[in-house]
Amino acid sequence: VDSSSTETVDPGPAAEAVLAASVVAASAEGASASPQPQGDADAPPSAEAAWERLQQLMSDVNVANASALLEEALKLRSGVAGSRKQPWKALPVLEALAGAVGNHAVPSDTSAAAMRELGHMHLRGEGVTADAAVAVRHYEHAAELGDTESQSILGVLHSTGFGAPRDAPLAATYMYFAAEGGDIHAQLAMGYRHLLGVAATKACHKSLLYYTPVAEKVVANAQRHQSGGTIEKVRLTVDNPKGVAKRSADDDVLQYYEHSALKGSVDAQLTLGHLHFHGARGLPADVAKAFGYYSKAAGAGEPSAFAQLGHMYANGLGVEQNNVTALEYFRKGAAKDHPASQNGLGYMFMHGYGVDRNYKKAAEYFKAAAERGNADAQFNLGAMHIGGMGLKKAYDKALHYFTLAAHQGHTLALYNLAQMHLNGLGAPRSCPVSVQFLKAVAERGPWGAQLEEAHAALQTSDAELPLQLYATLAEGGFELAQANVAFLLDQHYMHTPHTPLHGMVGEEIAARALHMYRLAAQQGNIEAELKLGDYKFYGYGTERDLEAAVSHYRAASEARSAHGMFNLAYMYAHGLGLTRDYHLAKRHYDVAMETAAEAWAPVQLAMLELYVLRWWEERTGGKLGDPYEYFGSFLGGASLEQLRTATAGLESDSLLILLLCVLLGIVLVLRQRQQLHTT
Repeated sequence: VDSSSTETVDPGPAAEAVLAASVVAASAEGASASPQPQGDADAPPSAEAAWERLQQLMSDVNVANASALLEEALKLRSGVAGSRKQPWKALPVLEALAGAVGNHAVPSDTSAAAMRELGHMHLRGEGVTADAAVAVRHYEHAAELGDTESQSILGVLHSTGFGAPRDAPLAATYMYFAAEGGDIHAQLAMGYRHLLGVAATKACHKSLLYYTPVAEKVVANAQRHQSGGTIEKVRLTVDNPKGVAKRSADDDVLQYYEHSALKGSVDAQLTLGHLHFHGARGLPADVAKAFGYYSKAAGAGEPSAFAQLGHMYANGLGVEQNNVTALEYFRKGAAKDHPASQNGLGYMFMHGYGVDRNYKKAAEYFKAAAERGNADAQFNLGAMHIGGMGLKKAYDKALHYFTLAAHQGHTLALYNLAQMHLNGLGAPRSCPVSVQFLKAVAERGPWGAQLEEAHAALQTSDAELPLQLYATLAEGGFELAQANVAFLLDQHYMHTPHTPLHGMVGEEIAARALHMYRLAAQQGNIEAELKLGDYKFYGYGTERDLEAAVSHYRAASEARSAHGMFNLAYMYAHGLGLTRDYHLAKRHYDVAMETAAEAWAPVQLAMLELYVLRWWEERTGGKLGDPYEYFGSFLGGASLEQLRTATAGLESDSLLILLLCVLLGIVLVLRQRQQLHTT
């Protein structure tokens, strides 16, 4: 059972004052205040012509007012309520609504919403040719009318330069007004900026005010069991640059499970039940299908299915709510010592659903389930300890159980930990720790589904639209979005640096990638840390700085990255950014090989190079410098040019690597012969 206990922490009067101030309602003046649009906007049609056009459309669609007409346009554009997407039909309706701004019969928020939708369509190329400049003009008109979503989008575009001129002060202004008006993406962005001091003053108390209302929305949904389905989070990599391999693998897995379920496999039935219930691996959430699969598995006596069916009946999810039936399933599962079923029984006794309320029995069932690692039971025990429900009120024990549950990703436990650290309950008072927990909760909301939208756009378009979609979440502090933005920019820079991307070319693209890698690394992304080292080493988008490269490689190495260890060893071997030290180079190479088995081959080559470097220094006494430089200058002129031509432009490093490969091959052959001779 997903715990829906409302026994969250009472923060006390002081905290209540902070939390009450977290949602700042925009005043009539503040809601309409907004930065002035940049550039000339298209001249709107006359008010009389716009109204006549609107009346005709309302008559054609058979609706009574402009708000209802907007709803019809949204259905045409997005295909909501099961209808087919027809954005080209939505376009004239939205244009008419946008053109009727100022008409007494058309609410200003309706016109603003139409302008915003037109912005979306021009940005995404839905029913029209994609044109960021036109999209920006529509967003600017909507922002003038106080549309917070448009203000937030303009903040993202001006902050990143993806479709609008980069303008940090203007971006910050748009973000501020949008966040004050309650836009979730803007609140996330302002909370993140103040938490880590990104383009804003580092101020924990301000971050708290922005993250709290977003986190509270997530908590409210969790308590109502309205998760919105599992969000597929695809990380782009060199091996899978568009993230398509995962979806292909998902399809294969689903086919396997469906085939096995038809043949009576209980495990397959249970798995398909979970996938349909949570909406995972590309499947939409469908509690009716989940119920069918769980029922089949329960018929075979599967205790996990008992627990899931009990949960569905207890909370009325896809079935009519029935405490008696829920108790029946929970008892069947608990009889087999199944943790989720034990937690379900504890939940029923704690709240008195279908049975007399009995905190003692509830605690016994929760303890039994918690000892087997059930996160919901751990959370419920924490709630009982903090509320003194049948147990002694003990903040330290509550903190312990909430921490156990939070380690498994329990949303309500994360939120309660935030409140406890904020108010010093069972732990030292700490605003930064509290806000980190609130951030983790806030990022679990349905707005994170834009990750899926960006990934889908990447499959059907070039990088520009996915960048804009990922950028909204990247600005909001989503590390995965930051990493994916950096990756897309990096790939474009490495392969087609002279092809414009949102008006950027060459080093400007590299500089934006570097910025996003820095943000991702700041949140613990080790691959981003390595990339920062590479950018500093080669001078991509910045001046070459070997000491800074060493610092980034060292940070990655300390996080047990074999790649970071290898790069640091190379720097030691060549005296790049630090004093040459063959002993430390060998040590780091050895540790890299111990850390990752796949590092064996490159480490062997690097060790051969290390031996050559050491031999060279011993033979020359270090008087002739690095062998790369020495032989490069010795070949010089025409001889060096001929060699480069003959080797298709390979540099001296590449030539030595080829030589080392040959040497390594000889070593392996000799070793194999020796082993054969021994046997």
